[in-house]
Amino acid sequence: MKFLTSFILCISIMSSCAAQEGKVRNVAIFIHEGVQLLDFAGPGEVFAAAGSGYRVYTVASSKDLVLSDRFVSIKPQYTLEDCPKPDIIVFPGGATEIPLRDDKVIQWVKSAGKDSEYLLSVCTGVFLLAKGGFLDGKTATTHYCCQDGLANDYPKVNVVKGKRFIDNGNIITTEGISAGIDGSLYLISKISGKAHADKIAKYIMYNWAPEKLDYQVVGN
Repeated sequence: MKFLTSFILCISIMSSCAAQEGKVRNVAIFIHEGVQLLDFAGPGEVFAAAGSGYRVYTVASSKDLVLSDRFVSIKPQYTLEDCPKPDIIVFPGGATEIPLRDDKVIQWVKSAGKDSEYLLSVCTGVFLLAKGGFLDGKTATTHYCCQDGLANDYPKVNVVKGKRFIDNGNIITTEGISAGIDGSLYLISKISGKAHADKIAKYIMYNWAPEKLDYQVVGN
């Protein structure tokens, strides 16, 4: 029972973290059919572990079940029409060609993204940011398989290879899959401090050493 009590205490400590900042940030994770599982679950775990200063929820174009990686079904908590106003939006990758064809989704990306404090993309989720016009004249990255495609489809975006993530101030783009965890921890370190991000990494047992990561900060 002692180990269980210690684990519950650890959860309690994490849940109380960041509340002292006085602001609760809504973190919307946009999911869609074919979304890559770790692309959204990784950042979701990080922000959920960040404490009461972050309210995490999923949003999709409808309340229909979303099939991820062909074997996990997810029930979205909100739709584009009824979701709380996000302060942070996470755009995971996967079958991004599906939401890219949906005019309703693109309109939401543009409007909600414009009003958000931070935008974070994982893998091919960057294509939604690019189509929304958020990356024109900015530097970005994505999964190595899609970097040339991003550069060809959106020539106004400066696509960089070999960087774990790119920080454009309020827009962070990451490479593929597990890089979303690094990008999320990095964003929390910007907002709540590195010490808090370190606590989260320790809690989720993720070996996070930003000083060893090859990432790029390009400013606003």
